[in-house]
Amino acid sequence: MHRISVLTLILFSAVTIALAQDETLNNRIVIEMSQAGLSSELIVRKISTSLTRFDVSAKGLIDLKKAGVDDIIIGAMIERSEIPAPPAVSLASSDSTVPGFSDSASLPVASSDAIMNSAKTIAFGKSSLQPSRQALEKELLKRKDFQQLNLTIERYKATADLFVDIGFVSGSLITHRYVYRVYDRRSGAVIAAGETTSWGSLAENLARHIAKSLTAARSGKT
Repeated sequence: MHRISVLTLILFSAVTIALAQDETLNNRIVIEMSQAGLSSELIVRKISTSLTRFDVSAKGLIDLKKAGVDDIIIGAMIERSEIPAPPAVSLASSDSTVPGFSDSASLPVASSDAIMNSAKTIAFGKSSLQPSRQALEKELLKRKDFQQLNLTIERYKATADLFVDIGFVSGSLITHRYVYRVYDRRSGAVIAAGETTSWGSLAENLARHIAKSLTAARSGKT
């Protein structure tokens, strides 16, 4: 009986995880989470890590506002809707195939310095409320090391060569740790990564660390 109970529990957990992975957020679910009293930061984090199908038309936005959804959450919904779904990967492709390409177009992933030297544009995304993208971009543009990279900051990930993903480390309420990864958007390769804290100015701290990581990647020192 004990063995049957354990097997039943394992099966139930597997089904629960599978259902959670298949969950698709829509306007109704976001409204329900908001009205249930979940914080804006928790809802934004859920939006950033889930499949979504939002109605961000003018009417959809009006309905969200009438339902009392916070502007920060609505902004995250709009931003999430602007990110295209990742390209499908053929199950028949080999491990060396770059995602989004067929077997006949398999290409090796370039080195970090080669990627950096060919990159012209960069975009930023985040799963945390802080810092604002505008504050981070302002701090980056003030830095000479970032200016020397000759990267143009773009609004949309889909049109940028590089993409920086920023997130808050859950459980670090005392140390306030934030992590970031820099991706080559075309191949999906991580070319730089790091972390910092929000002590002082989070936007300034992130700008300093990201600029240094990008500079090191360009010189091949990552």
